[in-house]
Amino acid sequence: MHDLSLKYFHSVAQTGSLSAASSQMHVAISAISRQISQLEAQLDVSLFDRKPRGMALTPAGEILYTYSLRNTVELSNVISEMQELDSIKMQSIALASPEGMAWDFLPYVMARFREHYPNAIFSLKVVDSADATKLVKEGVVDAALTFSLQVEQGVAVALQSPSPISALLNARHPLAHNTQLSVRDLAKYPLVMSEPGTTLNYLFDIACHLEGISIVPALTTNSMGALYTYARENSDAIALCSDLSASRLAKQDGLVLIPMQEPSLSQRSIQLQVMSHRTPPTIVNEFLSFLGNMLRDGRESS
Repeated sequence: MHDLSLKYFHSVAQTGSLSAASSQMHVAISAISRQISQLEAQLDVSLFDRKPRGMALTPAGEILYTYSLRNTVELSNVISEMQELDSIKMQSIALASPEGMAWDFLPYVMARFREHYPNAIFSLKVVDSADATKLVKEGVVDAALTFSLQVEQGVAVALQSPSPISALLNARHPLAHNTQLSVRDLAKYPLVMSEPGTTLNYLFDIACHLEGISIVPALTTNSMGALYTYARENSDAIALCSDLSASRLAKQDGLVLIPMQEPSLSQRSIQLQVMSHRTPPTIVNEFLSFLGNMLRDGRESS
């Protein structure tokens, strides 16, 4: 495949239209369109669905786009190694995660890792689960620790572990000694949970629908800290979260985590995601191994 054709294809895939790609690359629309058509003819597949307001990747186009993203990242790594950039570049670890993992667990793991690798330099983007996966796929970050209901194309799952939804309660709560709770139990108390659009909220809605009940939370938030503090300070409140998000601090603050009994609330997994077929720098590989061990240890002790 011609490098120019791939470059134009990548720009159209990234921007979503010929005109936007033309502005980005300072090349005539007709030239870009011609290169895309030639590439499709060479591969004997359609790479885009032409729509009135833009260009959408076909399944075949998604595969080629993933390939082009991976090659861009790999080339950057190779250039860094060739130039022997052993300082900041080769010690950097870029991560993404939703707020639930970024609030306590990931910073804790980073701090422990730097005890072994004091030169490690971290960056952490706190985004929703879908955007965390997208950042991995596009090579913006080295890895994402995120909640997921499925595996995405262009992303490899380095480690996957069940992440059932639990109830977080003050130890003085009337239900604190239960071994399990149901969504019907929650209806009697102030409920705190993540805002609409999250996997937790989606699965909770399914559980309520199957039980034929409707529960209006006392608080919805995109902040794990707000959720946790509300449950800690209100002895009647119940918060919904992942064990991994809160278990370390809950033990210190006199809070308890109780499993939810509905099957739909156990369908979520926590995934350690990386770009598929990419060879990460050594420091990233070391951290991924360390993080995987911490995840396994946290799951075994929960």
